Amino acid sequence: MKKTALLLSTSIAVFSSNIFAAGDPVAGKALHDEANCLSCHTKKPYDPAKTNTYEKLVKAVNFCNVNLNTGWFDDEVEHVVAFLNKEYYKLKQ
Repeated sequence: MKKTALLLSTSIAVFSSNIFAAGDPVAGKALHDEANCLSCHTKKPYDPAKTNTYEKLVKAVNFCNVNLNTGWFDDEVEHVVAFLNKEYYKLKQ
């Protein structure tokens, strides 16, 4: 359990850095659609009022990735973040 918590903490720290500035929104849309994200995010798909910083967006995408077992690698999370930011959030990085 300790090892899993350490790995998760390390992953969140990495995801919170500026490495996500290089994400590809086109690739992110494909991953988003493939994972059927809108099956959970239905009524109000994404709320910029709740997710009001880029860091929170990264954490939210990582939360879904881990808890729904999408199996995305770091670069794929980066792409999904870029897509969501471009289409819904428009947050500064």
